[in-house]
Formats: sequence, C-alpha cells, structure tokens
Amino acid sequence: MSVFNFIVIIVVASLIFAYFNERQRIQLNQKNSDDQNDALANEIEELRQRIATLEKIVTDKGYDLKDEIDRL
Repeated sequence: MSVFNFIVIIVVASLIFAYFNERQRIQLNQKNSDDQNDALANEIEELRQRIATLEKIVTDKGYDLKDEIDRL
C-alpha cells in the first residue's frame, strides 16, 4: 500500500468519525430542545389555569361586595 492510499484512508476515516459525532450532537440537542418545549408548554398551561381562576375571583359579585365593605 502506498503512502497516498494510507493518507486517503486516514482522511476518509476521520471524516466519517466527525460526521457521526456531529450527528449524535445534533440528535442530543434536538432531544433537549423537545424536553424544554414540553416543559414550557406545561408551564403555559398552568399559567392559563391560574389566570382563569383569577378572572373568576375578580368577576365574582362577592368580590365587589367585599371590596365595598372594606372601603367603608
């Protein structure tokens, strides 16, 4: 085997190795991104529920009555 063939084999092997490392890194980043998106979606849903509860409290007639009593 000539020196040229040996160099070509080393270059090709290193490119293949770099390709698989990069592919693995991208897959890991996508998985982390998906986990973060799920966590944010859950947090948004919880906040929507809390806002709905606060809206019910504020629009309740008893709330206005309590506020008027407190003003007196």
